[in-house]
Amino acid sequence: MTKTVTHKNEMPYFGSESLLEIAQDRSFAGMIFELLSGKKPDSHQVKLFETILNISIDHGEETPSAIEVINKAKEGGLITQAVAAGILQINDYHGGAIEPAMELFYKIKKEKLDPKMVVREYLSLDKRIPGFGHRIYKVDPRSQLLFKLVKEEGISEEFVDLAKNIEKELKEAKDKELPVNIDGAIAAILCAFGWESRLGKAVFIIARVPGLCGQFLNHSK
Repeated sequence: MTKTVTHKNEMPYFGSESLLEIAQDRSFAGMIFELLSGKKPDSHQVKLFETILNISIDHGEETPSAIEVINKAKEGGLITQAVAAGILQINDYHGGAIEPAMELFYKIKKEKLDPKMVVREYLSLDKRIPGFGHRIYKVDPRSQLLFKLVKEEGISEEFVDLAKNIEKELKEAKDKELPVNIDGAIAAILCAFGWESRLGKAVFIIARVPGLCGQFLNHSK
């Protein structure tokens, strides 16, 4: 269950704690982690989650969300309108693949499915497996960094290993690189945190909004 701010005796509270008190010593990433999941993160989880937010903050002018923001900026629109229009471009192919990837990972684990058979089923139906493949990267360096931190911070590698296994099966089946992309890597980590899959899009939106604001400011009249 997520946490939100409430008011008691004319003072703001974050869950059961005084917002004014915890705002002085909690990191923004840690607050977001706790708000979305309802759980206080440890230092290792905060380090990894903050890196997820940092590494997802922007990805250039060519992404669908950035293109929409830039177009609105050049038209003279307001930043609120432009950023909102950019967020609406987030879907299962741009930023939103975290959620279906998490659902897939959880399903494979719960039903004890063979990743090879899952890959074959997707390919036989000509369906794209969420969280794999990238238009620029043969190996997504962002995913590699996150996987490295998972190991260094002592986070469970169960879902990372699952993602890598699917990547291996995809390469064998299609004879080309379809790497675990940033969405797939984030999905594996959020699964390791035990988060609900519906939080996936929220994480990407939170991470990307600063980048969309930057794109607007760079291109506004």
